[in-house]
Amino acid sequence: MATFKQYEKKNGSKAWQFQAYLGSDPITGKPIKTTRRNFKTKKEAQLALSRLQVDFNNQNNQLNTQSITFKQLYDLWLEQYRLKVKPSTVATARRFIEDYCLQYFGNLQVRKISVPYCQKIVNKWHSEYKQYHYFRKVVGQVLQFGIQMELIESNPMRKTLLPRRKEVETFPNFYTKQQLESFFACLNEHIEASGRTSTKLLTFFRLLAFTGMRKSEALSLQWKDIDFIKKRVTIGKTLALDENKTIIIQEPKTKNSQRIITLDKITLKILKEWRINQKKWYLNFGYNTSSPNQFLFTNKFNELYYPQAPNDWLYHILEKYDLPKITLHGFRHTHASLLFESGASIKEVQERLGHKDVKTTMNIYAHVTPEKIEETGERFANYVNF
Repeated sequence: MATFKQYEKKNGSKAWQFQAYLGSDPITGKPIKTTRRNFKTKKEAQLALSRLQVDFNNQNNQLNTQSITFKQLYDLWLEQYRLKVKPSTVATARRFIEDYCLQYFGNLQVRKISVPYCQKIVNKWHSEYKQYHYFRKVVGQVLQFGIQMELIESNPMRKTLLPRRKEVETFPNFYTKQQLESFFACLNEHIEASGRTSTKLLTFFRLLAFTGMRKSEALSLQWKDIDFIKKRVTIGKTLALDENKTIIIQEPKTKNSQRIITLDKITLKILKEWRINQKKWYLNFGYNTSSPNQFLFTNKFNELYYPQAPNDWLYHILEKYDLPKITLHGFRHTHASLLFESGASIKEVQERLGHKDVKTTMNIYAHVTPEKIEETGERFANYVNF
């Protein structure tokens, strides 16, 4: 189907153009449309379309699954991937593949991608990026999909050798009890010095440090999730960005992430103060935040925060008071570490943090504070007593 139209050019002369549907891509099935302009007569435009259609048909007759490129296979894989994972997972996969992988594989025919070439690219990634193992994984997933679609017979990426991870000096991403106390002292000083009446930041960091919840879980909290009578908070959702960088609320990381966490008295007191404070503070901006569906943490327009916002809050506090480096996830490690110090069992910590695999909990246990490690040796010696 085609439409022909006469139009006026900038110099005032007349010309013809057409818009046409040529057919569908033999691999992806997507429609192929085209627009051509600057023909002197309608007949000239019709003749050009006829030639274009013949060329397109000839190319399609020659094209088959033997010539599918990695980019075409990736597009097919992405359609299926969207059906089985969360939007935020799709966004991550797209970012890694499109930013780091397509430049090496996009235009290559998948049947011509060799193991030596894949190994060369894996080695290059290893020399430049910490996430090299993930790049290898997602490219391998796309090629494995090609096997399932019977487009290729083997997966060259899965035959590559994964280089050893580089030894990098890391900082201890958790606070001791004393460091955590210092952090909150500085945070309170910052809030008072800024002249703000809002206790939003105090509430946010208190929840992270005293419940071990993830940043994405805290940002998705609504007041209906807080039970002031039973003194607990229900974790059942997370905040994330989809592939269009739109804020979404989605299911948590795993089924184990859906959990109920008990709250201490001081955290409950801070939450109650923020509940009252929020209503007054946002009323000044013209927003009624009395609904149980109201989110705990929103910007001055009562809109959800982008995930990066709390990172900026933390960075500002650490820089201002020259505090030891820690990430937002480090408060989760801090909570787990101090739980172990207080005598909590591995099972209790696993359930409170919502870890699917006890190995994750054990990894944190292996990084408890130095004071606790020293105590372990003393306890053993005292018990053996010789």
